[in-house]
Amino acid sequence: MWAKPVLLFISTLFIISTDTSKQNIRTMYAKSVESKQTAKNLLSVLEKQEQNAFVVGYAGATKMIMAKHVFNPITKLHYFNAGKKMLNKAIAKENGNVELVFLRYATQVSAPSILGYNDNIDTDKKQILRGLNNDKIDEQLAKTIISFMKKQELTPEEKQQLTGLAK
Repeated sequence: MWAKPVLLFISTLFIISTDTSKQNIRTMYAKSVESKQTAKNLLSVLEKQEQNAFVVGYAGATKMIMAKHVFNPITKLHYFNAGKKMLNKAIAKENGNVELVFLRYATQVSAPSILGYNDNIDTDKKQILRGLNNDKIDEQLAKTIISFMKKQELTPEEKQQLTGLAK
């Protein structure tokens, strides 16, 4: 019963101690959706990194995920709003960064509607679909984005575009 959380914690510590590459940050971020401890660990790792747009964007997105893991509504709102501000700041710094725009899009389509965090869904979706045509985007990241986007509400043209992009 306790083995799974312990193994997750140990594997997270291993990732933290061995590598803080972009891919490992992405992996920890994906795991933080289900694990409060991984989200906390990721925030700790990101605090120690150079505060570029990638790091600020992931820190913001992770703070918004932390809102899911706490019970107190005031704390939830604090995490969410602080994260939203950080993610939007990172996107403003690197507006053409598809990965950061994707983090915002994924958060907006997943956030409860009562938060009113849905202003950029359509523009973000268009920017992501355009950005996926860029050869400079990491192949694994592109696959992750395409997989997520295929599960969203898309027009027939957007679905066709994603099908053409799948590698």
